[in-house]
Amino acid sequence: MNFLEAIKFIEFCHSHGTRLTHWDMQLVLSNLGNPHQTLNFIHVAGTNGKGSTSSFIHSMLMAEGHQVGLFTSPHLHCYTDRLRINGINITKEEFAESMSLLQSHLEPLMGETIHYPAMFDMMTLLAFVYYSRKQVDYVVLEVGLGGLKDATNVIENSLVSVITPIGIDHVDVLGSDLEQIAYHKAGIIKAGGIVVSHCQEEIVEKVIRSVSQGQGAELRFLEKEDVSILHQDIRDQSFDLNYATGILSDLKIKMLGEHQIYNAALATLTLITLREHNKLQISNEAIYKGLLQNSWAGRLELLMDNPLTFIDGAHNHQGASVLSSAIKAYFKDKKINLVMGMLSNKDVSGVLEQLVPLGNKIIFTTPRNPKAKDPHELANMVKSYNKEILVAETIKDSIELALEITQPDEVIIFTGSLYLIGDVRKNLVVTEEDNEYKQLA
Repeated sequence: MNFLEAIKFIEFCHSHGTRLTHWDMQLVLSNLGNPHQTLNFIHVAGTNGKGSTSSFIHSMLMAEGHQVGLFTSPHLHCYTDRLRINGINITKEEFAESMSLLQSHLEPLMGETIHYPAMFDMMTLLAFVYYSRKQVDYVVLEVGLGGLKDATNVIENSLVSVITPIGIDHVDVLGSDLEQIAYHKAGIIKAGGIVVSHCQEEIVEKVIRSVSQGQGAELRFLEKEDVSILHQDIRDQSFDLNYATGILSDLKIKMLGEHQIYNAALATLTLITLREHNKLQISNEAIYKGLLQNSWAGRLELLMDNPLTFIDGAHNHQGASVLSSAIKAYFKDKKINLVMGMLSNKDVSGVLEQLVPLGNKIIFTTPRNPKAKDPHELANMVKSYNKEILVAETIKDSIELALEITQPDEVIIFTGSLYLIGDVRKNLVVTEEDNEYKQLA
């Protein structure tokens, strides 16, 4: 099996498949020799900030000299984006080798004993195989959807359960009730484990406290007052972090937006907590170095300087709120042209209400996903805002149109679906791997 054959196998299974139960996952993993049981997991759930928080943790551990796997989703460029060790994507050869091993154990089961696995389930199984084969020290494991029934939650133990801000998301699966969603996210909390959570809305905090208590887990919250912001601009930010036994002063990050300061603080508090419990080694020097060196594609990421062009995956109400705050903080005196595409299973109205009032001109387009919302419907939804509304049928057309209508002193922000910003990034930041991957198109 080569790389392209591995991708075709994943996509074939996904087109015929469904989400596997934990029993299904356990059966496959048992046949593989339970590779996940050889790994030390830092498990990260939440609605917003999972990827950034995971990336900060990964970068700090890497700065300490550890071998660290990072499993995230979705990919912005290629499937290999989802599996990294110390910042380096899995090679296409290693991807194919690990998938070939997985396929040999899956195929005898599929269709009769278990369903064909959906894409995320397949990638989770692949991650366990790959990281076990590479014998990494730690795996930062980002939840795909929810937590309780998520494929990643097949793991029996974790060093810590990390919970980022929780809001309304995936309403078609998790429900529209914040309490129910919080219960799903808190499902990653393990018996007798450690939990580190971002400050949450009152009902969410209540659920996390209840689940932690029921599991006999130790719980620690990052409170808003624990963080003191020192400096912010479109190039970098700095802050102080107060915690129970000390303070880390003048921590610097390159990622933009006040929310990224809190993601970095949550990641730092997680590693401090593990250090205090003698679960791992991390020096203050590695914390400073890892935070500053970290970057994460698609999170208020600057792609071009002329005109200033950013991408941001604000795909739900909470994400749109933090992007709105960033726009107000950084671009008070500039006109903002927004390019937006949404999936129909998201809180479309909530995102539009947050962002459309801040736009000068709004271009709606179609993310490459079967659940994409019709851009003409999006345009009709915002007529009352009296903005200049345009529709571009394809993402490529939307990029060309945005560049055409934007003056040098204005700002373009592509936002909404992660599938949209991933394709925008492919068009504006082309890599050698992108060109090879286009063979699949």
